[in-house]
Amino acid sequence: MEYQSENSGEIDPSDNKSPPDEKEEATDIEPPPAGRESHVSRPISSRPIGKSKSTKNSNSNDDNSPSEEKDEDTSDDKPSSDGKAKSSGNASNDESSNRPTRPKTASEEEKSSEAKSSSERKVRFKDGKPPSDGKVKYGEFRIPSQSKTKLVRLRKVSDSSLFWWLLAIARLYLASVQTGYIHPDEFHQSVQVMAGDILDIEAPKPWEFHTSAPIRSITFSAVVSLPYVILRYLAPFVSYYFDVELLTPQVLLVAPRVFMTLLSFIADYCIYKIACMCYLRPWSCVEIFASSYVMLVYGTRTFSNTIELILMAILLWRVCESLVDSTKIIRKESILQDLYESSDTVKDKVKFARMKSKLPPYNYVDSAIISVVVTYGTFVRPTFLIYSFVPVSYWLQRGVVTKEVDFSYFHLRCLSLLPGVFITFVTCVLADSFYYESVSFEELVYWNVTAHSFIVTPVNFFFYNSKTANLMNHGIHPYYLHLAVNIPILHGVLGILGLWTVSKYVTSFISNDIVRKPKVFSMATMLLISFIMPVIFLSTFPHQEPRFLLPTLLPLVILHSDNIQLYSKSNRKFTGHVPFIMWHVWNIFCVVIFGFLHQGGVTKTMISVYEHIARQPPDTNVHVVFANMYSPPTFLLMRKMKVIATTEDGHRYRRAKSVFTYDAGGSKPVEFLYDFTGSVYLQARANSTTKMDILICLPASLTDELIEAKPENVTLHRIKRIPGHLTLENPPNLNLEGVKFTKSCGKACQFLQRLGQFSIDILEIRFGEDYVNELINTREEAKQSYFDDDEENEIDTS
Repeated sequence: MEYQSENSGEIDPSDNKSPPDEKEEATDIEPPPAGRESHVSRPISSRPIGKSKSTKNSNSNDDNSPSEEKDEDTSDDKPSSDGKAKSSGNASNDESSNRPTRPKTASEEEKSSEAKSSSERKVRFKDGKPPSDGKVKYGEFRIPSQSKTKLVRLRKVSDSSLFWWLLAIARLYLASVQTGYIHPDEFHQSVQVMAGDILDIEAPKPWEFHTSAPIRSITFSAVVSLPYVILRYLAPFVSYYFDVELLTPQVLLVAPRVFMTLLSFIADYCIYKIACMCYLRPWSCVEIFASSYVMLVYGTRTFSNTIELILMAILLWRVCESLVDSTKIIRKESILQDLYESSDTVKDKVKFARMKSKLPPYNYVDSAIISVVVTYGTFVRPTFLIYSFVPVSYWLQRGVVTKEVDFSYFHLRCLSLLPGVFITFVTCVLADSFYYESVSFEELVYWNVTAHSFIVTPVNFFFYNSKTANLMNHGIHPYYLHLAVNIPILHGVLGILGLWTVSKYVTSFISNDIVRKPKVFSMATMLLISFIMPVIFLSTFPHQEPRFLLPTLLPLVILHSDNIQLYSKSNRKFTGHVPFIMWHVWNIFCVVIFGFLHQGGVTKTMISVYEHIARQPPDTNVHVVFANMYSPPTFLLMRKMKVIATTEDGHRYRRAKSVFTYDAGGSKPVEFLYDFTGSVYLQARANSTTKMDILICLPASLTDELIEAKPENVTLHRIKRIPGHLTLENPPNLNLEGVKFTKSCGKACQFLQRLGQFSIDILEIRFGEDYVNELINTREEAKQSYFDDDEENEIDTS
């Protein structure tokens, strides 16, 4: 592959008869467009914060290290206000010489300016395009220094997409086989909400979607439930032509996950584009992003936080591209304006005026995308306003704070966001208002509505979370939990590097160390603030969960992916392997824990219960009690809301409900379970005379305790044991002290039996008549005692 050296700008100063100093000014334009020389040189302003810049290893084989450290001497050479470039270090040394110098002739001055201009040129790809095979080969170019010009030979670096493709396939595969259950919101705030509306099955809605004061927008649940719409209309045709049933619990579980995985690849694309703009190795950067268990696990689940991460990736991509394009165009405008003002002839003025008018617009580019993303993200998760604040602020201030453009453009950019905000806001509000039936279409047409007729879920969300009493129902956490625990859990060594970088710059600001302070308006600083500011702000809320910080992965990958990759001699040492090994070991461990083991038996239990119900006679009522586990996604049982049966003579009638589910909650003692199931049995027997089955689903670590506490006239029968379930509330006791070993089952056998308790047992419980009578008597005595206490209280009051 051949390369050519050319000026980094698009303006050719040789087309005009300007003085030599103006030629130097015309060549000093922004670096080439993103993606063309992303592996050749990296501007200091866009270098990821935290990148090592040791001058002792300037000749090492580390990627970009020679060019970066030498370019620091010349990167600050910018045109002055009067149109003349600042003098370089060589010129200043020459002027400070003691021996007298004669004035240079015009030809000598032109030759020296051409030599300086050629020494400052950057390496460009031939035809302006990188090699198609992804392998970047470097040539030779000269870098000016204060004493002499040194010849630097850059090494060959390969940036292959192979590993990303393997990780992408792994993500799709994991989406279809994962059994872990991270949090109930994975189902109860997404697919279970719309499953009943789309598939006409029983799917109880959680409290967030109550019509009195809903705090969740239906627009998110509608998006993640789109696969159910396809399945509803596709299932009859597949069943008729291929005799294959699509509407099964397994399909209902996997289809939305595969859909979310496909959406998550949007974030990978955005990371790739940002990496090109930051002069990073794009495929290696995306590989670090795709190897995170956040993408392999959370990225395949129907969390609103996953959509928040995807929207944040889109926002960062468009803002970063706007920053890069605006900086280049503003500098070109400034250069052309200086050339226009310094031109002596009308012909040259007309030429530069035409060139300036042909520059692409940059002020209001991406305003529609940014406004729609921010508004919709606020309805998905109102905390998205916190994440979008920093990128949007940088997008609004482009060139304004540095006084390169007039301050009026700040207000005009704000106004350009209003149409997209208004349209998206009205669409989401109307969708929520129609779904929650606070307003009808006829009322809207005749405008028989008030301001209270419309539902704005982000407002309800903020009102609800502003009350500490409400948050206490979900758990109160210390304010340092995000910084000390959640970031290391989510991002591993990447999160530790991010916090270390923040601590270094905070120390620099406190000690007023100007050299170590980052450039305020650089892309790297924007990414750093986009990481730490939301973490600090969300830490002020007393309820904190790791999944609230998913979008922080994006800036961390851009800033510190170089610290994890293995592509330089320095990283080939053992100390260089440590971050790489720590990163991948931690992510593999978390994929196993959160992707498969954590509450991993819940969804498999739902499928097994569904199969058990299908084997029962039609006239049998089944009552299922779930205990000491996360709230089960009961929509996977696929109980039809209206079961229509047909008699032999053709009459149609609606069958009564035959499947009932009960959530006994978590961390309940086994004695409570007997009382709870006994109450279920008495209530079921009073309401129906048909045959009934009562099932208890609970962690296998409690089965032995449940059997030991079994009352008389009660029988337990284990129907099935489902392996692969880890619960931190009731973990198995692996301690073998006090266990009696036999010849048939020694220490190893007993230990394996304890490991088998990482499961869920489905038990069938039957009550004898004596126990039922005892329960009835106990209830009557408790009721009588309650009335007696009320009478005593009335007497005391009188």
